[in-house]
Amino acid sequence: MSGHLELSRRLHERLGRIGPQPIEVASYTNRRFTVNWRVPLDHLRRVLPASIEPDEVPGTGQGMLSMCACDFHVVRLGWLPVPPIQNNDMLCRISARIRRHGRTLRAYYTLRSDSSSHLLGWCGRRFSHFRKQISRFCRREDATSYALECEARDPLGSGRFEGRLDALSKQPPATSAFADADAATRFVFELDGSCGYDWGTRRLSFQRIEYPDWDVRFCHASSWSFALIEHLAASFELPLELDCVLHMHDTPQVWGRSSLYAESERDAPGWMSAPRAARLRTAALAVAGGESPSSGWRTTP
Repeated sequence: MSGHLELSRRLHERLGRIGPQPIEVASYTNRRFTVNWRVPLDHLRRVLPASIEPDEVPGTGQGMLSMCACDFHVVRLGWLPVPPIQNNDMLCRISARIRRHGRTLRAYYTLRSDSSSHLLGWCGRRFSHFRKQISRFCRREDATSYALECEARDPLGSGRFEGRLDALSKQPPATSAFADADAATRFVFELDGSCGYDWGTRRLSFQRIEYPDWDVRFCHASSWSFALIEHLAASFELPLELDCVLHMHDTPQVWGRSSLYAESERDAPGWMSAPRAARLRTAALAVAGGESPSSGWRTTP
């Protein structure tokens, strides 16, 4: 285990650094495809820092490793509305559990995130726990398909994805552990937020995220190649089992502020603010020209 811990530390140092996020960021996602693999919990622990636990897909003894391919616009920085900042993105994540102020929170842990926007990439590299890098992207979308390709300076960040928009369904594939789209949504997306870890200072980070009501579907026809996923499987001996590919679109989100805290503070008394759903509507209206694309809004408790 100590060998895998050192291997994980070196990998994280290669993938990027983390920092606090001093302001909220409101975004609006055009499309997001998330490829999900089930991995035994003990194997996923080889990749994570010891103070962050992999989250279990209920009743399976397995966790979830995922890769997102998406494009979105940032429409607000802090309280300041901004002209939409377009960004293509690929993000590698693990479904996790983290302690903060004596509470166990469900979150996703980001190993690396590549962005096409130089502004968002520069800021995210310094002021977030997403280990952001700036990379070249090529995106193609038409009535029947969506394709995204990332060419990163570090080959580990490169990847491609293509999904058929005419192959979206609420019916799960035979490979999935989820009974339906709602079950998949609850585990993969209905989280308290996102989290990170600074291996140098041994400090944790947690960020609240405000979510809408989802319209998530399974994609039954897709292809991909992700260098980081292949590296993780080979280096950490992860037996990957494809679960499903999930799709969402027209999705507003608000990414809260975050700060680093010591491992000793995980169970220290404290107060955590609840998210405010009204900001989701503000984010959506900024892009949708005054009309909300969704009738329902939700915040995590």
